[in-house]
Amino acid sequence: MSEVSLLLRAPSANRVYAQAAGALSRAEAHWVLGAHLGAVPVLRERSIGGMEALEVRTDVEGRRLDALLATLSGTLGVLDVHSEDPDAPESPLLRPRTLPDVLHHPSDLETTLRYPGKTNEQFTALLVNLAAALSTRRSGLLDGTLDLLDPLCGRGTTLHRALRLGLSPVGAEIDRKDVEAHRAFLGTWLRTHRLRHTLETTRLTLHGEQLGSRTEARLAPDKQTLRAGGGQRLTVLGCDTTRLAEVLPSRSVDALVGDLPYGVQHGGRAGGAWQRSPLEVLREAAPGWRSLLRDGAGVALAVNRRTLDHAEASSVLAEAGLRVLSPDGAFRHRVDQSIDRDILLAVPHDHPRAEELAALGADQENDTP
Repeated sequence: MSEVSLLLRAPSANRVYAQAAGALSRAEAHWVLGAHLGAVPVLRERSIGGMEALEVRTDVEGRRLDALLATLSGTLGVLDVHSEDPDAPESPLLRPRTLPDVLHHPSDLETTLRYPGKTNEQFTALLVNLAAALSTRRSGLLDGTLDLLDPLCGRGTTLHRALRLGLSPVGAEIDRKDVEAHRAFLGTWLRTHRLRHTLETTRLTLHGEQLGSRTEARLAPDKQTLRAGGGQRLTVLGCDTTRLAEVLPSRSVDALVGDLPYGVQHGGRAGGAWQRSPLEVLREAAPGWRSLLRDGAGVALAVNRRTLDHAEASSVLAEAGLRVLSPDGAFRHRVDQSIDRDILLAVPHDHPRAEELAALGADQENDTP
């Protein structure tokens, strides 16, 4: 018998994003639950008692399902549906379900730092979930062992989400002002929350060449864990993303999450100078990114369709050894007049589950909400 769950949609502080949240939540659940559970649940958007919700019908139940539902970016809470006919016009009997606490730190780690061009926190959570779902080590999202890289980390929104999930992420950012602003914020946040930690910035050098800086934070709930080398790490490399393959171990990343420069509000670095073309940034950086990925890794890249279309990006990624799985427009939504955002989901060509994951893309393309 199928279990029917209603995921109450969390409100969004971003009014424009809220308008697309229903469709995005459904698309996210399609990929995340489909990849983790091995079969796509029956999904549909519903409104019950004025509450916007996503209905999930699946034969899977228990702690594993609850943990996955808790990680979804739009989940405010979950209700069990108890009715002989959940589709009946009258309201079904609903019972709140307690979900496991999958987040290790308070939400202010993600929400406090504000700056122009910052990615919406819910969208960041969606990107992390998608990249992790494509990985053969996807279970590491729930046990803290997933190795995540944001090669264009800005001031750390993705890194902070990863920290809240219990991961030890790595990021890279070429803008020194962003790196310094992030370090200042992180230090203040760690002290405010009285976490046992160390925070150190050193030079990042390679064969005598100074590439930039390396900031590393270690945090733990107590001194004993910190001294024993336990707890979490957060590493920010203040360098050009095209040099990452020279400073990070090859085949060391399970999930790569990136918010590509939009060519409108954000700049990019290519050819040794700041550029406004996301395509050139992607063309120069993608081969190095691929060398850092394990064969079973997953990639989620946010793009602005006005400056980088699906076909161009897919071609560049294919040249670098990556296969795009998501159909054109799979996560399309408007950010503002100049940004028409979408997500590219990709895996290495030799990913052991590439065909199975490609089927999720085909199912999504044929699905009509």
